[in-house]
Amino acid sequence: MPAHPRQPSGERLVPSSGDPDVRNEHLARYLFAEPLAHGKRVLDAGCGVGYGCEILSRSAALTLGVDLSQGAVRQAARAAPGAAFARADCRSLPVADASVDLVVAFEVIEHIEAWGRLINEAARVLAPGGAFIASTPNRPYYRSTRTEPNPFHVHEFDHAEFRAALTSEFEHCRMFFQNHVSGISVSSGQTRAARGLVERVGLDPEDAHFFVAVCSCQPLEELADLAYIPDPGNVLRAREQHVRKLERWITALESRHATVEGRMSRELSRWPYRALRWLRLAPRLPSDWGE
Repeated sequence: MPAHPRQPSGERLVPSSGDPDVRNEHLARYLFAEPLAHGKRVLDAGCGVGYGCEILSRSAALTLGVDLSQGAVRQAARAAPGAAFARADCRSLPVADASVDLVVAFEVIEHIEAWGRLINEAARVLAPGGAFIASTPNRPYYRSTRTEPNPFHVHEFDHAEFRAALTSEFEHCRMFFQNHVSGISVSSGQTRAARGLVERVGLDPEDAHFFVAVCSCQPLEELADLAYIPDPGNVLRAREQHVRKLERWITALESRHATVEGRMSRELSRWPYRALRWLRLAPRLPSDWGE
């Protein structure tokens, strides 16, 4: 029998596979953080397979990624040869006090027990004037879009709770709200520069998809909002291709289910099972099986 097809959960992003929208929302966070990495010593806590470290290492003086998964660390070393990597727990970062200038932890804090220790560790390893950037889903919005809790999340935050957790260690905290927005691209494909126009509208924290918090024990420098257009090509086409991929996965599951059901029906039609059912010793199964 062919192997059971597996659908990626999206909890550990592999940029070359999965939903392009999920890929883009992960990359956008690193692109938002990248200006703060210029010439700095950077630590990516929960680096995954290294796509974020590759972005940060383009301008950082030094980039270290840590992840609890040894397999992820091996992949990351191939993806970002300009960074260093180590297997480590985000609640016990493997660097000295005041030894880095920027710590990022994107979509990590909701996955770990004793999540406060991640915040404590970020404060410990940051040099004076350093910054901690963390992101997490907005609990009210996130749960409203799901019928069941996310089994990979240990603790989710609303806006007030996330801010309170961060300001317990960092005096200064500026909260940004990350959302998917509709946009239009007008591009020749020949110029490097692009002009961005973003309508200024009021933002309600309750409506945010993700929170991205920038924290420091010192006053924060001015930070620009980010409008990220990952591909000026046809995003709808990429989405349709992903839908077709999911449809093939569903078809494979349905075929496997039909095969198993057919085998079960043939087994239940054999006379020993009929005899047991007549004696009321057979397991209770749907009455149409074995008829």
